[in-house]
Amino acid sequence: MIRTELKKLAEHSAIYGVADVIPYLINFLLLPVFTTYLAPVDYGALSILLLFGVLTKILFRSGLDAGFFRIYYEQKTDRDRKLLATTLFTTAIAVSAVGFALSVLGASVLGRFLLGDALVSSDVASWIILVAADTLLNTFAFVPMNLFRITERPKAFTVMTLLRSGINIGLKLALIVNGWGVSGVLWADLIASLLFVTALAPTLVRNLTRGFSVPLLKEAAAFGLPKVPHGIAHQVLNFSDRKLIEIFAALSASGLYHIGYMMGTGVKFFLVAFELAWSPFVYAQVGKPHAARTLARIATYAFATLFGFGLLNAVFGRELLFLMAEPQYHRAHTVIPVIVLAYMLQGVFALSSIGIGISKKTNYYPAITISAATLNVILNILWIPRFGIDGAAWATVAGYGVMAAAGFYFGNKHYPIPFEYSRLLRIAAAAALAYGLSMLAPYEGQAALPIKIGATLVYPIALYLFGFFSAGEIDWVKKRLLS
Repeated sequence: MIRTELKKLAEHSAIYGVADVIPYLINFLLLPVFTTYLAPVDYGALSILLLFGVLTKILFRSGLDAGFFRIYYEQKTDRDRKLLATTLFTTAIAVSAVGFALSVLGASVLGRFLLGDALVSSDVASWIILVAADTLLNTFAFVPMNLFRITERPKAFTVMTLLRSGINIGLKLALIVNGWGVSGVLWADLIASLLFVTALAPTLVRNLTRGFSVPLLKEAAAFGLPKVPHGIAHQVLNFSDRKLIEIFAALSASGLYHIGYMMGTGVKFFLVAFELAWSPFVYAQVGKPHAARTLARIATYAFATLFGFGLLNAVFGRELLFLMAEPQYHRAHTVIPVIVLAYMLQGVFALSSIGIGISKKTNYYPAITISAATLNVILNILWIPRFGIDGAAWATVAGYGVMAAAGFYFGNKHYPIPFEYSRLLRIAAAAALAYGLSMLAPYEGQAALPIKIGATLVYPIALYLFGFFSAGEIDWVKKRLLS
């Protein structure tokens, strides 16, 4: 039973992963072009505008997308499901329209607040408007894209995501090379989003109906609204360091950090793909016999995979940065393994806090993330002046460490899951041993790469030697290899 569920989850995660990996790989291969035409100060501005875009998404949707995803499973008829979609979609559009209007009216003020006087450009207000317009457009997408996940149609989800990403990347390349700079990136986002939601329109229309349900709105809002402060605090944790680096250092230092940060988030390939499949899988398990045990076993395999991806990212991140980015960005290599560690802790939070969502105790989310973000900001203020971008990276680790610990505690308080703690410790020990060996590699020279490759191969060997694999799992692997 567990192997059947694990196989389905792995297949769906792999399909979702394609939607994330291919665009990233293309962007990565184009990094030499982007870092040639975009200066560190441009990347600094984009990183802060990215924060603004994520915050507008959270505010414009007001947690209704999360409420839709959770409450949908409890609707008994097709009419009820369509009524839920209609109610939440129309509410989200209304809220988004108001948010967009306010963004337009306050564009100049917001631009000065976010970017200060570091950029002398008449385009700053237009950048704010472009970001807000992109968020408004994407409000049309949350119902169909969530439905693809809920109804287990990962291929449709992936095709639509790749369509958008392909258009986006092509436009960015054309506009940046032709001297559009930051404006080119934002226009590419907006045009790609317009074509994306146009392609999704038939799916959206098919799942809407006449009517509006206040009770369904209240139920979805009760679940989703706590996600708003949670989401805002989460993004403060993710992106506030860019603004604080700008304040205590320079916008160019923020851009440098942003590149290193991006190189350290390769582990997100697994995290994003897995979480897209994990949430519908978890909610579908609720009420089934032995659901907690099933989730615990699958979490073990997910942890093992997460640590494997994280190890590869941490070990080879510096070499990839040196290969793909201009020399002016190479200083950012020191933050890469630290950011990898931070995102591995985010993965621990995602896996260990599932009891919060299952029990609908979403009021815990804001408390957890606000605590983590507060610690992060305090440490950034203390550490950036002294340690620069490395201090910002370690402050991120501390914030995610708080999230992981609190998510585990509150999740298991309301929906206990018998995690396989002994096996999880073996995973952490194997990964730590492998990474420690990789640090023996010289900083430069041809000998570094073979040593690092050998160190990463230690990870699966150490798992075996530490007794991670059960006899049944070893026999299963042997049968597959010999068949």
